[in-house]
Order: sequence, then C-alpha cells, then structure tokens
Amino acid sequence: MIVVASLSALLFSGNSKETSVEAKQKTTVDTTRLKVGDEVPDIVFRDTTGHVGNDMRLSDLKGKYVLIDVWASWCYPCRIQQPYLLALEEKMKNKAITFVRISIDTHEWRWKGPNMPGIQWMVRDKVFEQVFGINTIPRFILLDKSGRVLKLNATMPSHPELEQELNQLKGI
Repeated sequence: MIVVASLSALLFSGNSKETSVEAKQKTTVDTTRLKVGDEVPDIVFRDTTGHVGNDMRLSDLKGKYVLIDVWASWCYPCRIQQPYLLALEEKMKNKAITFVRISIDTHEWRWKGPNMPGIQWMVRDKVFEQVFGINTIPRFILLDKSGRVLKLNATMPSHPELEQELNQLKGI
C-alpha cells in the first residue's frame, strides 16, 4: 500500500510538474531591464473596465508614440502631474501620440474611479515594474511608433520642455 501510494504520488507530481513548466513557458516574459532602443515585451494589463477579455498590451498601440504615466492612487506627486498631463494630452490630441496611465496600485478599488480620464490600465503582476526598473513614481516613459523605448525617464508634464520634446519627434 505504501509503495502504491508513493508511486501514485510520483506519477501525479510528475504530471503537474509538466503542466506547470508548460504553463510557465507560455506566460513567461523576459524580465531583463529595458534600455533605450529596446523593444517593449508583450506585458498584459487590465483596462479600466477590469473585465476578462479586456486585457491590453502596449503592442496594441503600435503606430503612434506612447507616453506612459506610471502612477498610484496613494502617490501625491502623481496626482499633482494629472492636470498638466490632461492639458498636454488635449494640446496633442490631433498628433500621432497616445497617452496611457498605468497604475501600480495593488487594490483595484483604489485604481478604478469615476473621474479617471483617458486610457487607464493597471499592472497585473510585477513584470512591468521589473522591466522598466520602476522604483519611484511618478515616472513617465516614452515609446516610439514601433514599440521601442525612446526615454525611460521622460520629462514630467509640469515642465514645458516635455511639450517641446514631443513636438520635435519625427512624424508626430
């Protein structure tokens, strides 16, 4: 009986190991820290509706420049940047740029709110923070039209230089 139980356990654990490895290979994203010029990995985010099937990826935005605002609901400096970011987004609305706000909140109820303007996504795991080296917020990241990193630490929207920098982008 002990031998049978051990054999069953061995067979069962062998199957779950295979399944675990196969699942890992399908969902693994390279977590190497990005540098300027690197292509952004296909990280999955939740959009503001939070429903299954509304997963979003930065690769969905290829064809336009992307300015990412990394923020959290508890971050006062992040909230200070919001009016400036909204004003910049309005000025650039007819240009080839998309503004995405990515929350690193761990509680969805904090992130979702009725007054959340623009494209709002939430991280699903720590991969985003690892590959972009997010250790302080607010943080602004600029991607080119093909999904490559242009700036890992873009100028904050409260500085007029950011608008000038964006307007100088080729094909904006």
